[in-house]
Amino acid sequence: MSEVKLPAYEAVETALKIQSLAVTPAELHGLLTGMLCGGLPADGEQWIGPIADYANNGESLGGEARTLTQSLVEMTAKALASTGFEVTLLLPNDESDLMDRAEALSEWVNCFLSGLGLMGLNHEKLPATVQEALGDLQDIAQLGIDEDDDMEEQAALFEQVIEHVRMCALTCYFELVARHQSEQAEKPTLH
Repeated sequence: MSEVKLPAYEAVETALKIQSLAVTPAELHGLLTGMLCGGLPADGEQWIGPIADYANNGESLGGEARTLTQSLVEMTAKALASTGFEVTLLLPNDESDLMDRAEALSEWVNCFLSGLGLMGLNHEKLPATVQEALGDLQDIAQLGIDEDDDMEEQAALFEQVIEHVRMCALTCYFELVARHQSEQAEKPTLH
């Protein structure tokens, strides 16, 4: 299994600041992941409009920002499509302050839900597993870290929440994209 390795959060954050984009790495990656899980083709440039609207006030993305975002799209699509459940979330590293990590996770989840919403899916027609995953994600987006609690315990719980978010994203991808692609591949070709 060859794990897809996302760039470091701090490196992406620096690149986004240099490009004067009003988005955090967690927001950008969450939005892209949500769009991919909602059926956005990874091989095109259909992501450009929504990302430009969200991160750059509708102005086009150029240079390094475009290259960085394209790279994130490709890496995330590859991770989602892998059979090794390789999806990782672009969040600050484990040595970062837990409060900062929790804020970034909330940003990632909120933007994931927005990205999925941008794909125009009818919530009532989604499979029950996807509806459950989305409900969990909406709840997770509201979670916070209590500074008065044991921070080691909070950190352990936080890791469990991250794992659940990953599984929710994979559920959405499998149900909305991979299963559909598999069904299309199985259909006989009429000549």
